[in-house]
Amino acid sequence: MSEASQQTKSSSRGANRERILRAALDIISKKGVDKVTHRAVAALASVSPGTTTYHFASREDLVRDAFALYIDDYQKALVATLTERPVLEREDFIRFLGGMTTLQPEQGGLEAIEYEMILFAGRDHSMRMQVAAWSRTLESWLSDPLERLGADRPLEAARMLVAVSRGSEFEVLSKGQGMTREQFSKRMSLVLDTILAP
Repeated sequence: MSEASQQTKSSSRGANRERILRAALDIISKKGVDKVTHRAVAALASVSPGTTTYHFASREDLVRDAFALYIDDYQKALVATLTERPVLEREDFIRFLGGMTTLQPEQGGLEAIEYEMILFAGRDHSMRMQVAAWSRTLESWLSDPLERLGADRPLEAARMLVAVSRGSEFEVLSKGQGMTREQFSKRMSLVLDTILAP
């Protein structure tokens, strides 16, 4: 087999693998981890069930790797967003966190993946460290600008902002009732008043 032919075959395997993982994430976002099977993922990814088992020996491997892909996508998007529009001022925090927080129940696909990932990590030791690192990513990005704005304990302040953001999201998703940007902004403004008080 020529080198070009081997590269094409390898590229095709990589494309199939990613398509399978994205199909698994799609199922997780709509139906939960329990509905992820090799057969269901294969049907959605338009590959044979044998192709899914070729790439992933077990359902747990498939779910683990799908979550790892989600974490990688999340981190790339976070870096791109915060590089393009850095969080420097108080209003930037409200804008940024408002943009990353689901405020309408019908828009909760990514959050469903995140909550499923957290639950899965509680049962799967090998995922636990990855998810813990993922949850600290946003906090670490927000702590430096909080320190520049005068927060006494910037990492703790960042954790508080992220917790309020996630709590707001959970409130929206669990109640099935949306929250306006204005309501969210007022909530975050109160938290920032406390964090940045002289």
